[in-house]
Amino acid sequence: MLISYLKIAWRNLRKQKVFAAVNIAGMSTALCAALLLSVTAYREWTFDNFHENSAHIYQIVSEENNGGSIRTTSSISVPLSAAIQKEIPGVKATTFMAGYNLPVRYGDKHFYLSTEKVNASFLQMFTFPLVKGNKQTALQQLNEVVLTENSAAAIFKQEDPIGKAIELNLSGKWQPFIVSAVAANLPDNSGISFDLLTRFENEPDYATYKSDWNSSNFPLFVQLDPGVSKASLEKNIVPLLHKYYKRKIEDMQKDAGASAKGKEVFLMKALPMTSFHLDERSNFYSGLNKFYPWLMIILAVLIISIAGINFINLSIARSFGRSGEIGLRKSLGAMDRQLLLQFWAESFLLCFFSFVLSIGMMLALLPYYNQTFGHNISLHIFQNIWVLLGVMVGFFLVTLLAGGLPAWKVARLNIVEVLKGKLGMGKSSTLRNGLIIIQFVVAVVLISCTSIIWQQLNFIQSAPLGYNATQVISIPLDNATPANIAAMRSRLAELPEVKSVTASMLNLGMGKDGSSGNWTRGFGYQNKQITTQCLVVDYDYIKTLDLKMLSGRDFSRDYGTDSTAVVINEKMAKLLDVADPVGTQFSMDEGKPLHVIGVVKDYHYESLRKGIEPLVMIINEPTALNYIFVKVETPNSVRSISKISAIWKDINPLAENAASFLDENTQRMYRQEQRFSRIFMTGAVLAVIISCMGLFAIAVMVMAQRQKEIGIRKVLGASVSGIVLLLSKDFLRLVLIAVLIAAPAAWYFMDRWLERFQFHVNIHWWIFMLTGLLAVCIAFITVSMQSVKAALANPVKSLRSE
Repeated sequence: MLISYLKIAWRNLRKQKVFAAVNIAGMSTALCAALLLSVTAYREWTFDNFHENSAHIYQIVSEENNGGSIRTTSSISVPLSAAIQKEIPGVKATTFMAGYNLPVRYGDKHFYLSTEKVNASFLQMFTFPLVKGNKQTALQQLNEVVLTENSAAAIFKQEDPIGKAIELNLSGKWQPFIVSAVAANLPDNSGISFDLLTRFENEPDYATYKSDWNSSNFPLFVQLDPGVSKASLEKNIVPLLHKYYKRKIEDMQKDAGASAKGKEVFLMKALPMTSFHLDERSNFYSGLNKFYPWLMIILAVLIISIAGINFINLSIARSFGRSGEIGLRKSLGAMDRQLLLQFWAESFLLCFFSFVLSIGMMLALLPYYNQTFGHNISLHIFQNIWVLLGVMVGFFLVTLLAGGLPAWKVARLNIVEVLKGKLGMGKSSTLRNGLIIIQFVVAVVLISCTSIIWQQLNFIQSAPLGYNATQVISIPLDNATPANIAAMRSRLAELPEVKSVTASMLNLGMGKDGSSGNWTRGFGYQNKQITTQCLVVDYDYIKTLDLKMLSGRDFSRDYGTDSTAVVINEKMAKLLDVADPVGTQFSMDEGKPLHVIGVVKDYHYESLRKGIEPLVMIINEPTALNYIFVKVETPNSVRSISKISAIWKDINPLAENAASFLDENTQRMYRQEQRFSRIFMTGAVLAVIISCMGLFAIAVMVMAQRQKEIGIRKVLGASVSGIVLLLSKDFLRLVLIAVLIAAPAAWYFMDRWLERFQFHVNIHWWIFMLTGLLAVCIAFITVSMQSVKAALANPVKSLRSE
């Protein structure tokens, strides 16, 4: 019976080639987009889920209440780790992670490996299986390292790496280490990434860090015993903080005043491992908003819905041309379920062909999709039985909904009305019109959102940052020594295009090394607690970046006292709350007194998502410098950066990361927004194309139904333009209704999105007017293509049967 239905369905589809082509093209495109978006969301949600202890592993982050504003930091003081494990019940293990790209030497070969310095318990906490060695004994000695399969193969080729000695460059010195184990290559959905593991105690200055409660430099992870909850851990940390941070908490409570009464001003929160990838408080935050995977699913559903609406509309409209067949079958005794199965079989065939075509499209587009949207989806994800099951269930749901509704509606037609030629056109038109409105609501929302995101990106690119970003080159130091920096200064002084050279602890924006960060410190001043960003800089920092000096002076080699001097920004000057901040003294972390020598105008040293915070620049820690900044004046920027990069490579052969201009760095900070823009734009284009395909096909059928009406109007003297307007206005009215519904929805979504930026554009009414006008024009062009054809047709042909 089913085979018979499929054969009949195949013959009917061959007779309706245009109908079949429109449905297959629209549905296959939508299914391809939905597949790509859905597997992307699935991958984002399943990061780090392969760890056996993932339900019991948390990252500890601190929260400070500074008089109403909450500051969250992921860096924790080193001695707190031992205190947590010793004094809080239910804590099974702890580990710090300090990640760097380190030079590695084996014989005369050099490599750069992504290195994580961890505690001895790391391999017991996290599930990184060893292919060689024993995880119970690996990393138990300070001079041991664990390599991944790929890094071991790159270094040792066919040799057995176990027991072999390699050298790591730590703080400019080569030190020997023994390979004790080899880990399997990391899954592509691992948030923790490394080529080499070694002990955390090999961190420079570890001897100082391990007893320093005031410095917070590294992320801390804890594993709880089964049955111990996150809430229990957070509750038990509170008395620990009051014990070891008593003075800090008292100062913070004084500063917060009445707003802190009865509240904790200094807390530690536990982030579940399953949320590391999408929680911006985590050190393994991917840069994606936690709503991002949901956005993928929502877009997938919207695109499939638009294609499904086309399918339903076209199937119902096409059924009116088959009234004779339906009436004859019913009069000969065909039951409703038999008609339903026949029409659903046709829908199933269409959806099956669309699904097969969508798989081929996905395979062809996958490399381009990954490159365009910054993803790393591979076909291996379809080896997961849950992914395959989800795809099959999704396909049958789409087939059932898109094909089932028209089949059910046709099967329920009254035989008498069918034989009289009355098929309930009014009700079908209402359903059709409602579905068309939904299609264009989606399209207009996506177009509007794309326009506003594009405006915000333009604003970001053109917003004044307060420093020179177009003529300054940033060079990562890559473990260079102070002697390398001095040599670089000397060599750069010989280049005529180089106007100034300086160095800094932190980059501006995000360089090609993928690094960005901040350094927060707090101190007491005049009975209040002040929290500020700190920045270690070299001489000529203000000059090189063209920062504006408001009062005082810059750091100078002519002043021996500048080793205890600081330069602050306007925000910090307001916090000090003195008439003239120059000369003001304060101490950080109970260190030596610092004195203010100058105040610079506020500048955006962080993303425009954040407001400008207080800043203190220090010059007395040269070993903390990580980037060289070079100001150039040249008509050929590409040639200059190539020349400077070559000089740096000659001075520091171990240099790995490329130099970049600061304006490039600032743009890299907004990759998420650029990704949003591309996704919305692609979704909007797909929505418009699929909607127009359906609108065109519906217009063809409506024109066919009104063929005689058009012929009569032409005979009675109606003009071509009048007929085109008459035939198009009903569709344009639907699009206008869709615009009115979509505009407030798009405004709401984008207003919420813009809240993430401290500095952003305003949403203007004319954006929605232009978007609506664009939608109306697209719809008019789509409908008028068929309207003009119908209006120009010879009325004799349409009326000769009357």
